[in-house]
Amino acid sequence: MNTDNAYYWSITETKRQAVLVRSEIERLTCKFFFDRDFIFVEPPVLHEAIANKKSEIYIPLYNGKYSLSSSNALFMGMYASEFNKVFTISKCFRDECDTLNHLVEFDILEVEMLNCTMDDMIQLIQSYLEFVLDQLSESSSIKSLSELTARIMKLKDELTPHIMTYDDFVSNLSGDDYDERTDISDVDYLVSKQLKEIVIIVDYPTRFATWTSKNIGNGKSIAMNILLPETYGELCEGCERTNDVELLQNKIRLAKVEPIQWYVDSVKKIKTDRCGFGLGIDRLVRWIIGADQIRDTRFFPRVKSED
Repeated sequence: MNTDNAYYWSITETKRQAVLVRSEIERLTCKFFFDRDFIFVEPPVLHEAIANKKSEIYIPLYNGKYSLSSSNALFMGMYASEFNKVFTISKCFRDECDTLNHLVEFDILEVEMLNCTMDDMIQLIQSYLEFVLDQLSESSSIKSLSELTARIMKLKDELTPHIMTYDDFVSNLSGDDYDERTDISDVDYLVSKQLKEIVIIVDYPTRFATWTSKNIGNGKSIAMNILLPETYGELCEGCERTNDVELLQNKIRLAKVEPIQWYVDSVKKIKTDRCGFGLGIDRLVRWIIGADQIRDTRFFPRVKSED
């Protein structure tokens, strides 16, 4: 039996609930950001290929000109330079091994804002999660599912994230496998087994932070991520972006990625603090419905391995 036949014949009640919750999340996401005067934008699914980019999936079009989108952060920065506050929910693709928390094809909420600091961004994300859980608990399509409604109410009551610096977070982990050399994003679902509450990790080591983040010295950047407990792993990554055009230009030159010169040119127009984040919709759905693994959030999940 081929994969999609197998997927069809293994549709479960959990997957049906995932479809309902995903539908509501997308509706509520649009309401939340439209009510705050954000502009919805549509970055391209096909990105100009950049050789050897981590997790990129290249496709054989026009002599390898394009790859499938693995992140829209640069496009979102450009859109923000034109419209100030923008958001999108779009498809992304990454060549990552199948684990509890990885899909090759997934949906992501990406947000980019001018006149915004890290504190502002964290508050917006918290408000978004509170809004989604609150509205889901009142949704007519959800309220008929008593166990799911009870879980949503529990998550809503427990939504009090604990903010910690990266160094403090790593030092509090049990076991000998984690130290200052550990990139938490690489082991997020393993680390989250140790958590009893949601944690927002701030003051990221620059070597692990996205290259667009603002450096604050001492090897740190204004970058963050949000970890959920109980193996649900990393929900969201974000940072305050650097407006240092000379630094960005130098990074492009050293990495030999001239095709993204347009990003630097768009940053030249920005004169204020700015922030951006990406939040995995599939991971949000998995956490809300309590699915054992992320493939249970889709009828036809795309994963790298079927082992």
